[in-house]
Amino acid sequence: LYYSCQVEDSVLPVLKPFTRPSLFSNVSPTIRFYTKGTKVAKPSKAIRSKLLWCKNNLLPVVVRQSLVTSHFSIVDESKLWVGYWGRHLKSIQYRTIKPFQKVNHFPGAFHIGRKDRLWQHISEMMEIWGSEEYEIMPTTFILPRDFKKLKTHLQKSASHIIILKPPASARGVGITFASQIKDIPKQTSLVAQHYIGRPLIINSAKFDLRLYVYLTSIDPLRIYLYNDGLVRFASTPYSSDPSSMSNRFMHLTNYSINKLAQSAGESSAPVPKWKISEFWAYLAERVDVSAIKQRIKDVIIKAVIACESHIRLHQKKHALYPFTSHELYGMDILLDSNLRPWLLEVNISPSLHCATATDKAIKTVLAKDVLNLCGVQIPPNITNALSIDYRVKSFDSNKSAEDMLKEMHHVGYFEKNMKIDPRIVDDLTGSDARILIDFEDELDRSGNFDLIFPTAKTFNYVNFYKKPIAYSNLLLAQWQLEKERRGREVGLAILEDISRRNKHFPKTVVLEISQFTK
Repeated sequence: LYYSCQVEDSVLPVLKPFTRPSLFSNVSPTIRFYTKGTKVAKPSKAIRSKLLWCKNNLLPVVVRQSLVTSHFSIVDESKLWVGYWGRHLKSIQYRTIKPFQKVNHFPGAFHIGRKDRLWQHISEMMEIWGSEEYEIMPTTFILPRDFKKLKTHLQKSASHIIILKPPASARGVGITFASQIKDIPKQTSLVAQHYIGRPLIINSAKFDLRLYVYLTSIDPLRIYLYNDGLVRFASTPYSSDPSSMSNRFMHLTNYSINKLAQSAGESSAPVPKWKISEFWAYLAERVDVSAIKQRIKDVIIKAVIACESHIRLHQKKHALYPFTSHELYGMDILLDSNLRPWLLEVNISPSLHCATATDKAIKTVLAKDVLNLCGVQIPPNITNALSIDYRVKSFDSNKSAEDMLKEMHHVGYFEKNMKIDPRIVDDLTGSDARILIDFEDELDRSGNFDLIFPTAKTFNYVNFYKKPIAYSNLLLAQWQLEKERRGREVGLAILEDISRRNKHFPKTVVLEISQFTK
């Protein structure tokens, strides 16, 4: 049933493998990706003819290089491509995505990428759980709707300063500061965010952290954090004096702005960039960084969960297959002088442009790891559309009556009792096995990404999920807890027994060849 990846070159021992086998029987392999310059075993001509990636102006060079290294061709969007990395698609376009294709955005990603929507969802969680639990973002006002509230906020203290941003912009475009209501337009769509006036300072300069957060799936939710990132500095010494607020080189950390400081005569040297790993080493000499790292993970997880149900339901409405989308986020975190992390914004299309050596060192490996983690597979034969494992992917039309009844029971149990019935991982159904096999194979491809959710340590975060809760999230949460108790090897053995006996395949295969060839 599965593709043979026989290579044409006889010098196989010196070449890196083209595919990565599944941990389980009767599950297809995924394609391996590497950084530029790596020699990779060449698959057959028949397979290479299918390794097509959609060309567009936003395809990052580092992604393109990794694709070409693994024998992909970059082709026009009219071709039957395997993968796409570019601008967010329109919602209606997701219905045309075929099950073997991968796109780098979720339908409904605006729920986390737009500054107004992000604040709306986080503020809703603050109302439910309180500020002590969910105050992870500076107080924000959505204009013109919240103009009166903003006026009251500014009148409370002469020291209150707000930073004004367009709701859907990036890279510092359109940002201004204000401390008086008369300086703020009444009818313009803006996001007004309380400006944190006492940030942590390094070498006299303000900075923020660009963290790379990757969602391989929204149903079930799986969150990974890259083990390195960027520290972005302002280019002139920081001052909290209100008269300095017009100095963008002092108060903004966007590299697209600060790279111009030297030529503008504001800085005597190019603005530096650090790796996150260098930052932690610097900070470890002064404070306990483990606690800060944990607080940052808490902010990331809560921000994503605040938006999760909105994105998931949007995807359910517009996408035929929940496993075709994945998304890399650039999350910007500011540490204040008390070492408290604050989420400033989430970029759904973080720049992978390598303007400096530091950028290149991080982003070339980051791109490779994202491609590996998203699980690209060899497309199917036209004459054998089911030759790879779309049957072992979980989606609604693949579920049996048994699957649906179990889901209804456990979702109902959770909503009634606000806890997971631990029996959810007993007597795994075929649909359960498909979810868990996909997850465990994914963990094996994580590279320099660390899974931060769900884990045994984050089990209680399941209470933050909004209704309607996804059954898959309950299953994965309990699975992770049981793995911690009994060991991963036990869980893998259970799944291998299921897959070896082909019990992970649905009883009725509903995919038809026409779905793959239209």
